[in-house]
Amino acid sequence: MQTTKHPYELLVRWDQSGALAGAHVQHRYVIRDGVAIIGESIGPAEPLTLDTAPGFPLGDLLSQVQADALTAKAAAEVERDRLAARVAELEANCPASPTPGGD
Repeated sequence: MQTTKHPYELLVRWDQSGALAGAHVQHRYVIRDGVAIIGESIGPAEPLTLDTAPGFPLGDLLSQVQADALTAKAAAEVERDRLAARVAELEANCPASPTPGGD
């Protein structure tokens, strides 16, 4: 038996201003026993990055600049989430600030 991964779907969203808001890819997994297909499934939608794109024909759909922009967006979101977690950690470890005008 052999399982192969094939491009299935590219999901792209734009925000209210028309700017690219994000993209996800899905893959189809086909299970073969020799030449006979014995099963297939659709994988979950994954954020589009160069890591999730192998095997997906992005060059047919997006310019390199667009693909790079999606990758940069995903990296920025990871950094934003890391920094938000760090802020929450620091706030939890700081004593409460006095309120203005209070004693």
